[in-house]
Amino acid sequence: MELQESFKKKMGFVPKIMDLATELDPKLLTFYDFCDKTVQEDGALPSKIKMLIIMAMGAQRHCSECVVSAMRAAYRKGATEEEILEAIRCIAVAGGAPALTACKDALQLLKEKKLDEEGC
Repeated sequence: MELQESFKKKMGFVPKIMDLATELDPKLLTFYDFCDKTVQEDGALPSKIKMLIIMAMGAQRHCSECVVSAMRAAYRKGATEEEILEAIRCIAVAGGAPALTACKDALQLLKEKKLDEEGC
């Protein structure tokens, strides 16, 4: 599908949930198209910053898969390791230990330099 190819090109991977959800309900493509344009394209905020914001929101929801997925997308959009680490420090300040715990897998990937591997 065109939208999935767009995600693959921009993020380096297609989130598995996207394939499954759109297979079951093709109308979700309209929603994903809106999401794609909102976060993948630079606007007043560069896309990498939008992805770091999404990473922080995932941490606030204690969703480690969300954190990893958004971190990888931010990295592919040009976020540096330093920018990612600074975002994680902000997550720790704003969300405390529970939010920081959601960043554990992301931190491990940073440590192992595995940011280019496919995500969830």
